[in-house]
Amino acid sequence: MELDAQRRKFLVAKTVFWIGTIGDGLIAIEWFMISLGVAGLPALPSFFVGDGRDYRFAMGVAALFMTAWTALLYWGSRKPLERRGLLLLTGVFLLIAILFELFGYFFVFDNLMSGTRLAWGTVVKLYLVVQFGVAYWYSRPN
Repeated sequence: MELDAQRRKFLVAKTVFWIGTIGDGLIAIEWFMISLGVAGLPALPSFFVGDGRDYRFAMGVAALFMTAWTALLYWGSRKPLERRGLLLLTGVFLLIAILFELFGYFFVFDNLMSGTRLAWGTVVKLYLVVQFGVAYWYSRPN
């Protein structure tokens, strides 16, 4: 019975690591495309649409960091129980991103993005925060 519980913890953590790896990898590709001017897509997961060379440059730098985070989540998936702290760290950074966008929306950037896009981006990120947090909590040692 104990082996089954340990196996479930392993599978939950590994699955969430893989969801993060695939999601971040796809976002990194999208951000690289935006930085190259190939696509005028909304930058996921915030749904912000920007323009200009400075925005494209920033998206290129962001894509590099997203690629690094993708590699980090993949590395975590190789030993998901031992590296489960990355799940918590990922959730914390997503929560910080939510706070940054809300603060920016209401106090700094003079409503640079629509409220609808902000709401959708917040919902997506909150879902991911819960997903990473639950996986971290569930995969804890006995």
